[in-house]
Amino acid sequence: MSTDHASRLSRGDELEFRTVRTGMVFVLMFCVGFAVIGQCLVGGGQGLLRMLGVALLAFFGAVGIPVAVWRLIRPALELRVSGTRGVWLRDEGSAWIGWQEIAAVERDEVASRPAVTLRLTSGETRTLSPTIAASPTELFDLLATEHARRA
Repeated sequence: MSTDHASRLSRGDELEFRTVRTGMVFVLMFCVGFAVIGQCLVGGGQGLLRMLGVALLAFFGAVGIPVAVWRLIRPALELRVSGTRGVWLRDEGSAWIGWQEIAAVERDEVASRPAVTLRLTSGETRTLSPTIAASPTELFDLLATEHARRA
């Protein structure tokens, strides 16, 4: 765990981890590509091809591109860590998982990629999203250290 994370948590700050932006760049390129194809079909197509071009432009150009740009500018919040409140996961909605509810912090694998799993006292598990813009090693060190201090 970096000393910056430790000092921020000891001051009572919350750490926020957002989604990585790399995947959204590919989504944006995909949307731009299909919008260009749609533009070509509108300009040179007849009948059904022109209608397909309009549909491609409407979906990928008018909806897909702005959403992808927005997600690049403001990636989704995936994880919050608080020294006092515990861990907040996007999948859990607005509920915090308190440190006393976490039985263990474990290293795991999801689709052959390293991940971090929270084993809860109720027997359930919560695996952190692999799209978080922090390495699983960094997250494991942070959560395991805080869990040892707070639980």
